[in-house]
Amino acid sequence: MKIVLNVRDLDTGGAERVAVLLAYGLRDLGHSVVIAACKVKRWDLLEGISVIEMDVAKPLVQAIALARIVNRQRSDVVIAFGVNPAIGASISRLFWRKRCQLIFRNENNLDAEWRQAGRINQFIGPALSRWAARRACMVAVSQSLADATSSYLKISRERVTTILNPVFENCSNSTHTMDEAMHAWLRDSAIPTFVAMGRLEYQKGFDVLIDAFSLLCRQAQARLVIFGKGSLQAALQVQINANGLQDTVTLAGHTENPFIQLRAAQACVLSSRFEGFGLVLVEALRAGAQVISTDCNYGPSEVLENGRYGMLVPVGDPQSLANAMLRSLECPPATERPPDAWFQKFTAIEAARQHVALIESLA
Repeated sequence: MKIVLNVRDLDTGGAERVAVLLAYGLRDLGHSVVIAACKVKRWDLLEGISVIEMDVAKPLVQAIALARIVNRQRSDVVIAFGVNPAIGASISRLFWRKRCQLIFRNENNLDAEWRQAGRINQFIGPALSRWAARRACMVAVSQSLADATSSYLKISRERVTTILNPVFENCSNSTHTMDEAMHAWLRDSAIPTFVAMGRLEYQKGFDVLIDAFSLLCRQAQARLVIFGKGSLQAALQVQINANGLQDTVTLAGHTENPFIQLRAAQACVLSSRFEGFGLVLVEALRAGAQVISTDCNYGPSEVLENGRYGMLVPVGDPQSLANAMLRSLECPPATERPPDAWFQKFTAIEAARQHVALIESLA
């Protein structure tokens, strides 16, 4: 098949990594894959995958640009990653010259996502999402998100297929040795260091995490490294400074080697206000790290099997988060580590097989 993966930007974020991994899996199954993105910031993410930068900003122009790609490639399937690309792809369908399936992958809490949007998008976003969903085959990245997706989009639950996000190209390539890429604080085992990863945005709740860490520091010595980029970097740094945490909390930017950072961490902390999946939780478990996560909608409790594989705390509660971090310092972890076979369901090839099976069922 000829498959187009439609993403907003090709950078280092979670959705983009998922798209790259799925592209690798589809490629390895023998399919022709093109990634179409409005902006391409990381060409080095790809090996043997065609990338087309549309380099347009306005939604209608994006839709026309995508249609040109679909028509030129004579594509069989377009897979849209996220609600905005799905809306654009649904508009683009009006200009496709041949029958081409459209898959709308919902990767987030749509209700929370639109509530964080600008005023106009808060009004028209939900309606456009439902319009797009009626014109596409729906995929959600966790079972709990699938239930919420069908409810929010007002479509039958049977129309939403759950396909877990790929997290690894394969499980064997997730085992790295410690090298110079490890953050300096993580090399120093004398002081326990917590690690958090994600976009520096409201969704990820790093402001809550910093407040929690400030409470922890009243009772124990520790450090916190937050990996990621985003629009709230300056505001978070102000918060760190205001709490006198400059020597114990650092915003470390993007890391190319999450596995080795997580393997050396005291624990991985996910402080999100909402999620659709939680890639870093699977990465942390694979690295053998303790995991502490908010019990947010949707994804973390499902990944952690309701606390079997990690501690769950209430959303937006710095004290509970601090208490969980303190427990990780004072006691051996009370949670299990998943068996090696558990991680196979998060591989690129498994996600690709499930997408292909879905596409074939639509034929």
